Amino acid sequence: MLDHIAKKRNLIERYSQGERNFEGWDLKGVDLSKVDLSHAILRNTNLVFANLWEANLCNTDLSGANLSDADLSGASLLDANLSNANITRTNFTYAGLSGVQFANAHLNSANFRLAILNCTNLHGMDFKRVNLQKAYLLETNLSNTDLSHVNLHHAFLFRANLSRANLQNADLSEADLSESSLHGANLHGANLSEVDLREADLDRVDFSELNLRLANLSGLNLSNVSFIGSNLSKAILRGTVLRGACFNAANLWNADLTGADLTGADLTGADLRCANFDGANLKYAEVDVGWMNEVRICQTVLPDGNISNRTCRA
Repeated sequence: MLDHIAKKRNLIERYSQGERNFEGWDLKGVDLSKVDLSHAILRNTNLVFANLWEANLCNTDLSGANLSDADLSGASLLDANLSNANITRTNFTYAGLSGVQFANAHLNSANFRLAILNCTNLHGMDFKRVNLQKAYLLETNLSNTDLSHVNLHHAFLFRANLSRANLQNADLSEADLSESSLHGANLHGANLSEVDLREADLDRVDFSELNLRLANLSGLNLSNVSFIGSNLSKAILRGTVLRGACFNAANLWNADLTGADLTGADLTGADLRCANFDGANLKYAEVDVGWMNEVRICQTVLPDGNISNRTCRA
């Protein structure tokens, strides 16, 4: 413990005197909470188990540093360099990380819960099994990033670039993906319940066998998209273009399809109970016998082209 205190005192004194290069120092387990080391050079530094809670590390060079099991919760690392750093099991909860360089960093089981990573370039990174719950990733570049099995519950991904990202088995429940790009992304096995996808780019995305319960897909163009076997119960699809979409064996219980364009869609085998088709266009759609028994229909274009007001309210 005395050695830790001496190391901390030596570091702070030398920093206060204007020294900035501490490359290769051994600071393992040292308590550096709330210290100001902005613009310092900490390349290849040993910070295993170090306490950097609420530390100021803005513009700090931590490339090649070993930060495994370190606590950086609440720390400010704006524009810091973490290239080639070891951040295995590192705690970044509430940390400010916008503009950080993560090239070739080892991120195994790192915790970014509630961290701020807005406008950060994370292209091609490996974030497998990382915790990004409630993280702020607004306008962040996550293209070609491996986010498989990642916890993104309630994450803020407004206008994020997730094109060709691997989101297989990721938890995106309650995430805000509005205006984001998911062009060519792999969503196999992902949890998208209560997700907000309004105005998102979903080109070349397969929605088969996904959990989209309570998801907001309003106003999107999802023509010819496959929703085979997906759970869309209580999903919001108001005004969504679903021409030629396939809903075989999908769960659309209580889904809101008001004003949706389902021209030529395949709804055979789908659970349509309590679904709202008010103002929807189902011309040429394929449906099961008796499909109208438990759905809402008002000013709805039926598969045969006729308009039905069967359940219009007075």
